[in-house]
Amino acid sequence: MGCSIAQSFIEPVIGYQIDLNNDNRFKQITSALQLSLKQNRRFELLFQLQKTWPNRVSGNDSSFTLNPALPLYANAGKTIRASAMSITTGVRISLLGVKTKNIFSFIVYTGINFQRFAVRYQYDKNNYTILNPDKTLNTAGFFLSGGIEYLRLLKNGRLFFQLSVATPPARKDFNYPSSFVFMAPLSFNTGYSIPIKKQKHEKK
Repeated sequence: MGCSIAQSFIEPVIGYQIDLNNDNRFKQITSALQLSLKQNRRFELLFQLQKTWPNRVSGNDSSFTLNPALPLYANAGKTIRASAMSITTGVRISLLGVKTKNIFSFIVYTGINFQRFAVRYQYDKNNYTILNPDKTLNTAGFFLSGGIEYLRLLKNGRLFFQLSVATPPARKDFNYPSSFVFMAPLSFNTGYSIPIKKQKHEKK
């Protein structure tokens, strides 16, 4: 009969992401809390809750009027605030350095991603109108992300750095002619593993 030890970690994570869709307009700060259940030297189960904080992007549209006493068109200021939240499960698979303090791993996540685009216009709404204006949009759908990670073992925990890319949430296309599409972020993250518990499993 043998014995193996499973280690658990709480991992706060902070990062920066660039949306690969929408001409890279949306650049955001992210934060997450992750639970890691280490099964063996090469494999860990991950459970994560992540928040992408609202990013405001400013732009302009044209508004029009039929009032002959006014200019035919006028500028309409527009702001879009993009934010997201995701609930995921994933795995961390160590590829190199499992017997050293410097470990390189493959990470993959899947789960539900919620995205919100809050749109606001500033213009003379009494005399002008905008043709096909952007509208506030909410969506939720399954997504997949994956990437690479460097993890450094420390005396009382682990420090890691990640590079990953994610798909947009899967959903039916909307027919409205919006100026943006759902985000597909390239993310740069760093986090710290705080050990919380070791469990011993007997092997026959």
